[in-house]
Amino acid sequence: MKNIFFPDNKIKFIKNCTDERCRNLFDKAMAQAEKSLDLAPLDEERVQVDGEGYAIQHENYGEAAGPFSGAMINLSFAYAVTKDRRYFEKARELMLKYCAYSRWHGKGALGKGELITGHFLTGMSYGWAAFSELFQEEDKKYLADRIYTLGIRAQLDDWVLPGTKIHCFDTMGHNWWPVCVSSGALAAIVMSDYLPDGKELADKCCKGLEAWFNYKGNPINMKPASLDNGAFYESVCYYNYALFEYLRFSEAYIAVTGKAPFDDEDIIKKSADFFVNTFYPSTTDDYIIGFGDCDEVQFCSSVIRILSRYPDIGSLRYYINHRTHSEDSDIINRLISFRELYLLSEEKPDSLNVCYNKIGWAIFRDSFEDNAALLAVKCGDSWNHAHCDAAHFIFFRNGVPEIFDSYRCSYSNDIYRDYFVQSQAHNVILFNGKGQCPDDHHHHVRPKGALYNFMHNGNYRYVCADASGPMGRYFRKHLRHFIWADDIIIIYDDIWAYEKGEANFLLHADENTCFRMLTPCEKRTENGYLGNNLKEVTFSSYNRQTDDYGKVKFISAICLNNGISPVFEEITNGYKIIYGSKNIYINAISDHTVMHRNCFNTFDSILTDAVALVEDNNEYFVVNGSIIRKGNRIILDEFARITEKI
Repeated sequence: MKNIFFPDNKIKFIKNCTDERCRNLFDKAMAQAEKSLDLAPLDEERVQVDGEGYAIQHENYGEAAGPFSGAMINLSFAYAVTKDRRYFEKARELMLKYCAYSRWHGKGALGKGELITGHFLTGMSYGWAAFSELFQEEDKKYLADRIYTLGIRAQLDDWVLPGTKIHCFDTMGHNWWPVCVSSGALAAIVMSDYLPDGKELADKCCKGLEAWFNYKGNPINMKPASLDNGAFYESVCYYNYALFEYLRFSEAYIAVTGKAPFDDEDIIKKSADFFVNTFYPSTTDDYIIGFGDCDEVQFCSSVIRILSRYPDIGSLRYYINHRTHSEDSDIINRLISFRELYLLSEEKPDSLNVCYNKIGWAIFRDSFEDNAALLAVKCGDSWNHAHCDAAHFIFFRNGVPEIFDSYRCSYSNDIYRDYFVQSQAHNVILFNGKGQCPDDHHHHVRPKGALYNFMHNGNYRYVCADASGPMGRYFRKHLRHFIWADDIIIIYDDIWAYEKGEANFLLHADENTCFRMLTPCEKRTENGYLGNNLKEVTFSSYNRQTDDYGKVKFISAICLNNGISPVFEEITNGYKIIYGSKNIYINAISDHTVMHRNCFNTFDSILTDAVALVEDNNEYFVVNGSIIRKGNRIILDEFARITEKI
């Protein structure tokens, strides 16, 4: 088998390239390879663990598989460049050692094939592609038999093949499915020159992968569709993981067969948009929208592989060029795709406002320049890597997250399940200190949160997050309105609880945030954690009592003009905010609690039934309204309510 990962034309380009960035990457890649020569393989007994639950899901097989996989990529690249047999000898040692293992999975895994199996298979695939012609026949036969048994069939018997598979999309159709199947398919196609059924097995995986990417979900099992217009509900990080493994397989499949595993172009290009839409260009660090199990800072390596296949997507080069703090990640992949990444023109993205309605993510930004303002809202599912965070929001400005997510920590740490996935770790509303059911993360939430009336028109943007379902054990209604009007963002929480109590508005924010709570509240300081290093932090809880019927409202603002302070007043059946030239009205009786009657209110001679209204020098933005009249002037008159700039 030719070295499909490092073809001769790519190696020749790298050797001849005089670009300083390319030379720096090459030096780093060779340094990695030299370091890999020192990797000592682990005895299997060292990675086996006794216990129960999460401790034995993977055991410690990842401590062997992860370094092995990385080392094999380094060694095979270095050999392709130098033909130095030291790299082959080390690769042979590692491959033989790990093929002598009794299994490539934790004993707590469901079946024989899992994520760790995939790491072993990745390393073996690179090793086979680079060195199979150098192995003695005895070694070659042994390696092929063990890779086939411990890896390829372990994955495909569990995930794909009729008569043996134990998983389906409706139960294990999250990131594990494409990762496990792609790794088995990768080894099968790479070794198809030696395995009689290698190509046949890879083709069966192609059909399964096509089905996974196009899976529409199953409401009976509360399982969402795999993708929402290229977006993945678990998190940006986990889609990067899943898509990267598929793209690696597709690269190998194309090299062997001359065609893609299936017609995946539309899926991949929409996925590229998802990565672009969820990154925040900053001179401070490489931030992303970190909803769910994700890190604050992340470089999505799938972008490199997408550009390798589709170099015409200039917005991905904009992504690459604005991720300058991650230049030491994915060094070899950057080298192999150096021309596609760095030597072609970039294109600034133009999708400033996007909504992935099925997964419940809305993203607004004022530009794609570095350090711009960005608001992201999440109100969708809670399951697995998607947290209990209905109506959660984050906000970036001046290059940093001013209002932020708590992100995640190690899954083996009890703090992960007790804090990071729970409502308390997010910018949401609690009731008497309690949020979504703690078990939602494990069992799904029914019904899910939802986003309504997403719109953008010039300097006006809007979305409504409905957290009533996820908070249904306490609230008959919780609507959170986000109204971005030029240089101010109003957040209006409309809550109706089943009983009288205290509502708690949580805010995890920088101490210099431009957030302002406008309604009178008791403010308390709470303790929490931030990120993988479990940094101990404090956050704010703004607390208000409901009325006797369980109703309560919060009105807050994110003020983007440092020179203006909002003036807030409570008026008859509503609220008024003055911010510069803007008058912003909240209609407290337009909350759907009066049956059969429209909710007319008069604000400074303006008659309307709208939930909210922005007036700025005779320009109007209406939120869920059908009528605006000012004196004898009819500004809006519709049969049904709309949200729009008038």
